[in-house]
Amino acid sequence: MSAGAPPTRRRLVLAAGAAPLALAAVATAASRSDVDTLERLLILENRLVSAYEAGVRRRALEEDLGLTLRDQEREHVRGIELALAARGPRAPRALTPDPGLARSLRSRDAFARYALGLEARAVRDYVAALASLRDARLLRPLGAIMASEAQHEVALRASLGEALLGV
Repeated sequence: MSAGAPPTRRRLVLAAGAAPLALAAVATAASRSDVDTLERLLILENRLVSAYEAGVRRRALEEDLGLTLRDQEREHVRGIELALAARGPRAPRALTPDPGLARSLRSRDAFARYALGLEARAVRDYVAALASLRDARLLRPLGAIMASEAQHEVALRASLGEALLGV
């Protein structure tokens, strides 16, 4: 409706019909942004799963710790995949291997430091994701995953004999 034209029934009906379309466009844009965020987190989680699988296989990490961390990362992957599935079909993304993984497998110390770096990145990425999400229903599950990643950092610091809080 223009500012100077008197409202008519036809104009009011047209304006009322446009509102849901505008809201749908905003919801689609918000959902797309959240999907992109979830996709990035899924790539990182898959990288963590692969790292822990390689670390356990090559004995670059104490087995119980490695299996526990791997299993928790697999749960994170499943949770993110479920959140993505709820948002509709998506194109699969190819995973690229992390070039730093092969170098890290030369010793337990090198692997633990590599994994610690990945976990620290995960915490930072989840903090950024939580600040940008549009769907508030994602806050609690992603916040729980972020807390788990921080616990992984503490476990890896303990395995290195470092201060647990990294301060």
